[in-house]
Amino acid sequence: MGSILITFTNTGSSCRMSGFPGVDLKTNYGTQSVDRNKQEVGTPFTLKAGKRATANVVYPINNTGGSGVQGTALVVTPPNETHHVTVPVGVSLPVSDTDKGHLEVTPVFEEH
Repeated sequence: MGSILITFTNTGSSCRMSGFPGVDLKTNYGTQSVDRNKQEVGTPFTLKAGKRATANVVYPINNTGGSGVQGTALVVTPPNETHHVTVPVGVSLPVSDTDKGHLEVTPVFEEH
């Protein structure tokens, strides 16, 4: 499995954070929503000015030898927000009809 770390930096005043960011992966076949990892539960926390929080996107690595699906960008919306940011990425996902790994995002956690 591969992973992409998403970092949120608070550039304003202290705010409360909890839950999952919204994440979509733009690919050469369109846009795919990233599932929430239902096995992880985030704990609400106060993110102070200048501090950071993180979430992680986990994806299956294409080691099939084929061209796969090419991910070109992540569209990330912080929890409880409506404004998103698009971040370029370069990932290759396998094309498969089996469920041997899929895209998942973790809840946000306070960085220590």
